Amino acid sequence: MAPPFPIEELPSKLQPGARLLGFDLGTKTIGLALSDVTRVIATPYETVRRTKFTVDAKNVAAIAAKEGVGGLVIGLPLNLDGSEGPRAQATRAFARNLAPHLDL
Repeated sequence: MAPPFPIEELPSKLQPGARLLGFDLGTKTIGLALSDVTRVIATPYETVRRTKFTVDAKNVAAIAAKEGVGGLVIGLPLNLDGSEGPRAQATRAFARNLAPHLDL
């Protein structure tokens, strides 16, 4: 799965039964939510305290492997006018940098 891409393309890229892992990226923590295998409901999974990127990526990769995750959904924080500010740029960079650490 080539990251990142629009959410509309996600269903065509997933294997049947693959779960989704949702991210709410903060500067100090990463909130995670995990979907069921039908991808209808997501429930809170855990909050990961951010440290170094490589440690964070290793933790996320372990969770993804353990839970049968086939795709990620990462919230993109936009400004009120719809433009992308520094947090959105940091989120895109996180997604790009995380992709090589995952086997999705």
